[in-house]
Amino acid sequence: MEKRKYLVVVDPSHDRHLALERMLEIVRQQKKWELEFHLIMGFEIGDKTDPDTPMEVVRNSDWFGELLRPLDELGVKYTTEYFWTSDWRKSITGAAARYNCDTIMLCEASAEHKKGIRDSKWDLVRHSSCDVVIADVGTTAPFKVILAAVNTQQQDEAHVALAEKVLERGLFLAEYFEAELHVVNAYKDSENFPDRSLIRRMSGLPRENVHRDMGKPDEVIALCAAKVKADMVILGISPRKGLSATFSSHTVEKVMERIDIDVVAIS
Repeated sequence: MEKRKYLVVVDPSHDRHLALERMLEIVRQQKKWELEFHLIMGFEIGDKTDPDTPMEVVRNSDWFGELLRPLDELGVKYTTEYFWTSDWRKSITGAAARYNCDTIMLCEASAEHKKGIRDSKWDLVRHSSCDVVIADVGTTAPFKVILAAVNTQQQDEAHVALAEKVLERGLFLAEYFEAELHVVNAYKDSENFPDRSLIRRMSGLPRENVHRDMGKPDEVIALCAAKVKADMVILGISPRKGLSATFSSHTVEKVMERIDIDVVAIS
């Protein structure tokens, strides 16, 4: 039985809380896996010249009570804390470490506007030691299709381990939500062609669920997600270090900007 502990980030300045919605959907599955949740509520102190920075956020006890009521009705095991910070990423990763969370769950943007990945949010994804789930407006329950993106052409130990982690997470989530799992592997030319049989051996999936397409990885993944009507995409963060990791990790950022469905980033 696998135990998962989630850090759920809630921004009181928003009217809709997608990360909290995903948390409730996870709980409603009522599967055998043991789950714990820690809710961290707050926001970053922003530049007052930025028009998107709220000048004032007022929430009373009734608002918080209504927010948490569905959790209490479902008997969810959770803890909460509140923060007001000048370093959004550090506060969130610090809370994840304090509460031994293995997954951070947050909202991509407000429900009203999709503004792309903010620097601080992408910084969190790239540097987190946890899995990071970014909930987006294009995903609605029930989750029917999950797409896992891998790179099997890189056969060094670190990349092989990352591909295995992505597939393992995909198989787990597909089983948990009773969803269909697909795998996509992009390649740049005929000399970089991925081995479909290798992917099938690693995943146990039928041939029709394994996709290989030529092109830029972010474009291939986004197009495949649309083709299979995915509700969630699982991506691996490059295990490389230094400058090469910075350029490689930009692929993940670009994918996240191209799609409006949930992303699970595995490091």
